[in-house]
Amino acid sequence: MEIRLAKKAGFCFGVKRAVDLAFESKQIEGTYTFGPIIHNDRVIAELKEQGVNPIDTLEGQDLKRLIIRSHGVAPTVYELAKKQDIDIVDATCPYVKKIHKLVQEHSQKGYAILIIGDCDHPEIQGISGWATAGCFIVKDKMACEMQNLPKKERTYLVVAQTTYKKEVVQEVVDYLKEQGYHFKFINTICNATKERQDEAAQMAQEVDAMLIIGSNFSSNTHKLYEVCQIYCKKSYCIAEASELDKSLLEGCERIGITAGASTPHSVIEEVIAKLKQLND
Repeated sequence: MEIRLAKKAGFCFGVKRAVDLAFESKQIEGTYTFGPIIHNDRVIAELKEQGVNPIDTLEGQDLKRLIIRSHGVAPTVYELAKKQDIDIVDATCPYVKKIHKLVQEHSQKGYAILIIGDCDHPEIQGISGWATAGCFIVKDKMACEMQNLPKKERTYLVVAQTTYKKEVVQEVVDYLKEQGYHFKFINTICNATKERQDEAAQMAQEVDAMLIIGSNFSSNTHKLYEVCQIYCKKSYCIAEASELDKSLLEGCERIGITAGASTPHSVIEEVIAKLKQLND
């Protein structure tokens, strides 16, 4: 069996930065993360062992330090933390921070904001909070059509979730052009996301099966799976080595592996070790 590992698999810059900041803050009692620091159960469990637990509200909590998750939060969280004299460690991904600034500045200039992404994803919930007026969220072209966005006297700033599929974003942008909307599009998909998806697409065409390692809650992991499925029907999403099923890989000589941006390298190594063990 030949095992191929994608060069871009595992922690991206923003996730690594957030995890490092979280572990550096562990020695201070009363430290919490606002929501899971990243979408990975192992990392969250390790932080809990160090006394750093996730919370989803600042109300009724005895906090001394709050770590903002990599996905970012709305400005109301910062305001409430400041009011309660809570020390803030901002682990928001710098690329997400850039979107916050764009949305805030353009809102103040009178732009309506259109965000392409998953409305239930914490990154999108955070971004939308920086819009001071008129914010719309669409997940794809069909949702955009159904939204029936107002045209009159409206100019939109269009941004995207950093981990979204570039093809879906382009379809929405093309639709807006066709329908005659006035808008300014700034491509906010992270370069690392694009490179990861492109690499996965290429690898999926060259192997018999693809393993995509990552959390069930990870948006970018799901997007990788969708990309791989186009080119390799034997594409499987797993969170860890224990989920590997030998029967699914029967007759497969070349196995490709990629991983979401929140997947620790240790988990990737365990999957590779398990693959080799199954092949013995």
